[in-house]
Amino acid sequence: MSIFQTITPFIEGNKSLLQPQLEAYRAAKSFYQEFTQPDYKETLIIMPTGSGKTGLMSILPFKLSSGRVLIITPGKIIRKTVFKELDSISNPEETFWYKHNIVLDKKSLPKSYLYKGWNSKDKSDKARTIQKLQASDIVITNVHKITGSSEEQALINLIERNFFDMIIIDEAHHVAADMWQKTLEYFNVKKVIKLTATPVRADNLDVSNNPYDPIYRYSLGQSIKDGLVKDIIKKEEIPERLEFEDPQTGRVYTPAEARMLLGDDWVNESLIMSETCSKTIIRHTLKVLKEKRKSYPKHQVLAVACHQKHAQLLTKWFQEEGAKATYVSSYLSDRENEERINDFANNLYDVMINIQMLGEGFDNPNISVISMFRPFKSISLYAQVIGRGIRLIRDSEATLSDNYCDVIYHKELNLEELWRMYKEEKTYADIKRKNSKQLTLFDYFELGAVEMNPNFNNNLNKKEDVEDMRGRVMHIGDIKTYKSKGLGNEDSFSSDGLNKYRKSATEIAAATELAEYEKLNAERVKYKKLVEEGHLDLETYELIINQKEEKAQNEISVHFNELKDLITAEQLRWDFNTWLNDKATEFFSKSTLNEEGYELWEESGLYGGKKVNNLGYIVRNIRQSLFDKSKKRITSFNAIDFAKAKEVVNAKISFYLKEYPPTKN
Repeated sequence: MSIFQTITPFIEGNKSLLQPQLEAYRAAKSFYQEFTQPDYKETLIIMPTGSGKTGLMSILPFKLSSGRVLIITPGKIIRKTVFKELDSISNPEETFWYKHNIVLDKKSLPKSYLYKGWNSKDKSDKARTIQKLQASDIVITNVHKITGSSEEQALINLIERNFFDMIIIDEAHHVAADMWQKTLEYFNVKKVIKLTATPVRADNLDVSNNPYDPIYRYSLGQSIKDGLVKDIIKKEEIPERLEFEDPQTGRVYTPAEARMLLGDDWVNESLIMSETCSKTIIRHTLKVLKEKRKSYPKHQVLAVACHQKHAQLLTKWFQEEGAKATYVSSYLSDRENEERINDFANNLYDVMINIQMLGEGFDNPNISVISMFRPFKSISLYAQVIGRGIRLIRDSEATLSDNYCDVIYHKELNLEELWRMYKEEKTYADIKRKNSKQLTLFDYFELGAVEMNPNFNNNLNKKEDVEDMRGRVMHIGDIKTYKSKGLGNEDSFSSDGLNKYRKSATEIAAATELAEYEKLNAERVKYKKLVEEGHLDLETYELIINQKEEKAQNEISVHFNELKDLITAEQLRWDFNTWLNDKATEFFSKSTLNEEGYELWEESGLYGGKKVNNLGYIVRNIRQSLFDKSKKRITSFNAIDFAKAKEVVNAKISFYLKEYPPTKN
C-alpha cells in the first residue's frame, strides 16, 4: 500500500501550517470523496505567491494518493525550490514534512527524486535512473523533461503510463503548452491537481474545464489581510513639467500631444530610455531604500527593465547614483546569472535589474522596493513584477513596518488603471470577510516579466533606435524639458488578522495530535541536553529518538482512525459552505444584482416574513432546493449528497446569471 495511505499526517491543528494550506488540503480531500468519476479527476486550486503552495504540494498526497506522485514545475528555478523542501534522502530534517511536524518519524518520510534526465552515452545511467524512479514515492521535474525531444530528457520513454497515481502541477497557467497537454494525455492517473495564482492560461483560455473549479480559492487580498505577504504601497513620480522632442523633426510636444500624434509606444520608449527621467526614479528609489534600511539593513530593490540594453543602462545609472547594482538576462550564461542571483540573495547588491530571469519560483523576501522602468499593457505582467516583492520577511530583526513593499514608477507610464485592477483584490477580500468571510475573485497572472530581443550594441552612451513593446523598430525621442514634483498618488492595501475556527471533532483529533507532538518535542529536548552534558552518546540519542518518533506517529494514526468518520463529515460540510459562499459572491461579481439589494425578495412577493437581501435569498433558495431533493438536512449529508448539492448550486447560479446577466460595456 502507498505510504500516503499508511502514514497519518499531522495536519489538522498543526499550528505551523498556514491557513490556506490547511483549507486547500481540506477542499481537495472533500472534492475527491464527493466526485470519484474520471471526468472530474482534474481540479484547480488558486493561491497567490507567498501563501504556501510548496508546502501544500507536500501534504496533498496524504490520504489522496494511492501510489506514486509526479510534481511538475514549469522551469528549473521552481523545480529546485520544490525539491529542496522534499529532499528526504539527503536532508530529511530540512524537509517541509519534518520541519513542520507533518510526519514525526523521519523513517516514515516519503522518498523524493529530482528527475533531470539521464546520460544516453552511459548505458548503466539509464538503468540507475529507472531504479531511482521505481524506488521513489514522489518525482519532481519540470515539464521539459517529461516529453522532451531528446532521448535522455523524455521521462515518458522510461516509465509506463500507469507509473503515477497522482499529478500535481505548479503554476498551472502554463498548461496551454503542448508539452503539458502531452503529459496529461500520456499518464493514466486518478487525480490531477493544478495550482496557480490565476485561472487563465497564457492563451487566455481557462486552466480547467471542471465545472466545480476552483475547488479552493485564496486571493492576494486575503493573503495581505491575513499577514501572509507584505502590504503594498504604490508611489508615482509626478513631473511638474515634461516636454518631448522628436529628433527627426525637432518638434517639441507635451505628453498629451506626443501620445496623440506619435503614439503611446513612442512616448513610453522615449521616457524609459531617458537618463533624466530614469535617474529621477532611481533617486526616489534609493531614498526610499535608505529610509527602510534604518530599521532593517537587508532591504533590497528589484528594478524592471524592457530589454538587454535597457538593463545595462539602468545598471550603469544606478551605479552612478551610488548603488551596488547588477542585472540578469537570458543573454548571459546560466553560470553568470546564477552567480549574480546568489550574490543578490546574499545581500552583496542593493539593486537587481530584472528582464525575465527572476520570475516564478524566485524567492527573496528582502526585496521590498519594486522600481518599474517599463510600461505594461495587461494586469498579468504588472502583477508578476509586484509579486517578486511581497514575500514576507520572517527575520527576527524585522519589524511590522518592514513588511511593506514600495512600488515606484513614473506617472506618465499610465499604470493607474492596472493599479486599480490590482487593488480590486482588497475590495473582493473585504466582501469575502463580510459574506461569511469566504470569497474573492481576481485573475492573477504569471509572475515573470517578458524579455524582448531588440538589436543593440554595447555602446551604452549612443542614442539609437530600439524595438518597441511589440517588437517593431522605432526611433525614440529626447526629453526636452523635465522638472519633478516628487513622489505622489500614494495608495495601499491594508491588513487583517487570521480567521478563527470553532470547536469540532476535527479540533479534538488535532488537539490529540498536537499533544503527541509536544510530548515528542519535550523528549527531544530532554535527551539532547543529556548529549550536550556528555551523559549520552549521539548514536544512542538517535536510536532513542527514532523509537520515540515511531511511537508518536503510531499514536497519531490510532487517534485519527477513531474519529475518522466524524472528521470526514465535518470537513465535507466545511468545504461545501466555503465553496457555496465563493460561488455566490462570484455570481454577484458578474451579475447586475448587488448582494445587499432586495430585488429577489421583492419580486418573489413573499412579504410576510423578514426582509432578505439578494445574497440571503439565493443561499436560502439553494438550501431549500437541496432539502427538497434529498429530504435530508445538510448535517446528514454524505459525500454523494454533497456532490449532488454542488450540481444543484451550479444549476441555480447559471439560472440566476441568465436572469440577471452582466451589463455590457
